[in-house]
Amino acid sequence: MATLLSRSCSIIPPTTTRLVLTPVYPPNASHFDALPEEIIVKILEWCDVRGVFACQRACRTFRNVIEGSAGLRYKLALSENGMCDEPRCRMTTAEKLELLTAHAAAWRRLHSVRPEWATSLVGWSTPAAVSGNFLVFTRTCNGTGCEHGAPVGVHLDLLVIRVPSPLRRIKGSQWMLWLPANAGDLCIDAAQDLLIYVLNRTLCVRTLSTDVVHPLVDGHSGSFKMWKGNLNRSFDVFNLCVCGDYVAAGTRIYFISVWNWKTGVIVSDQISEDVSFSSFDFLDEHHILYGDSSKDSIYVYDLRCGTELATKADAGHRRFQLELPPIHRATTSRYIQIRRNALSMRMQEQTQHEHHAGDGGDTPPPPFHADSRARLVVLRVVTSPVEFAEEQFELHIPACALLEHFAANKDARDLVLPWSAWCTDTNATPVRKLPYLMQPRMITYGMRALSYPPNWDEGILYLDSYPPRMTSAGRAGSRAGAETRQGIPLPDESPGEANFKSVLCEDALLCFQLDPSLIQIKHAYWLTP
Repeated sequence: MATLLSRSCSIIPPTTTRLVLTPVYPPNASHFDALPEEIIVKILEWCDVRGVFACQRACRTFRNVIEGSAGLRYKLALSENGMCDEPRCRMTTAEKLELLTAHAAAWRRLHSVRPEWATSLVGWSTPAAVSGNFLVFTRTCNGTGCEHGAPVGVHLDLLVIRVPSPLRRIKGSQWMLWLPANAGDLCIDAAQDLLIYVLNRTLCVRTLSTDVVHPLVDGHSGSFKMWKGNLNRSFDVFNLCVCGDYVAAGTRIYFISVWNWKTGVIVSDQISEDVSFSSFDFLDEHHILYGDSSKDSIYVYDLRCGTELATKADAGHRRFQLELPPIHRATTSRYIQIRRNALSMRMQEQTQHEHHAGDGGDTPPPPFHADSRARLVVLRVVTSPVEFAEEQFELHIPACALLEHFAANKDARDLVLPWSAWCTDTNATPVRKLPYLMQPRMITYGMRALSYPPNWDEGILYLDSYPPRMTSAGRAGSRAGAETRQGIPLPDESPGEANFKSVLCEDALLCFQLDPSLIQIKHAYWLTP
């Protein structure tokens, strides 16, 4: 048996799909226990090691092997905490494991971190974009009192901040960029050193680090028209977001358009007269999730199934509908908002080709980063009117669960998945009765989500985390992970309830108060694990 396993392990190609270890109970478990340790290590390297905890008779042997292998313990810790290894980092496995353990513990203790006031952010706008541990702020400059090197005349200042992280060995940095004064919505992807913004019915593709034409552009000169024909839709472009080679934008309420930013070619132009798109986000590079408040549903749309989507009847398997719990439409209405996740969708095998904004040639990459496969989808569901206010709760869903439902039903025509068929994949926050509030866009990152607004009566801001570690329910075969909710006390000198906003990135939580007359930051502070 050992010889057979040895041969099998030696011929497994690197691209083989991860094996899933299931609890199989052979007649004589001692045969497995007698395998050489190096064979067991090889088996575990090609398995989802979380399955070890589902194996009753082999568990002790596996645990002993794992305890003696820093590599396996590091792999298990990565999986438990929703992180990916960075192979370009030259730290030893033991050093990475130590940092990862401390990093996970620090996030669990965020409630005990003392705030660090950010006076340098006063006068800037609310963050215009977040990606990884990068945040972009804007302000209009009239040409007087500008930074050294800034253009003369009215323009848009961009402040790019890279948040430091001692536990991921990242040094903080910041720099300025300058855009035309009439530049519109923008988005960034720090993993690709990418900045994209709207300018006069075109999309401009630049580097986030230096604002030059991105080196991966191939097919245009650095900007391209969003549509060749009917340009009426180019007005009111909003919600730019990028995923891999694609950039998507919403226009008015009836369109979601997707382009390949490298070539400028339109990939998908989703048009529907019967759907009002509340909001949308990428699930991965090939699927977009959007909400339809009037239909009490969310939809998964496959970008690979044609360039034109006219109506629901024409969509077929290309559009997959998931129903939400019904409400009494005669007396109430519902609004569904998808809170965008700021985690880059980079794939592990692409890391050697990536450019990283803010990295010098001699700057080592961090030892690990958040795993896009463990990212969270957050739906804010609002019901109104409720005595001149609104009732709000959030649904937290692993993105992988939605993709699994889509894949399992991709051949079904015009499928509608009832709430009862997928509700077990969700976690709901407590229902809150709230006044009407402007909502922040960027309070979800990876597997974490902030509950907005804070509980002002208790002076607490709640942070929900869903590390994919196995729980007792997970051992029984459930997808459910281990939810942890911690209340983060607001400081005594907190800016106050009015116009309070928060932003979550990979390495910190930023809280700030806006000056309502100027729409600028008045007070701000960081909470860094």
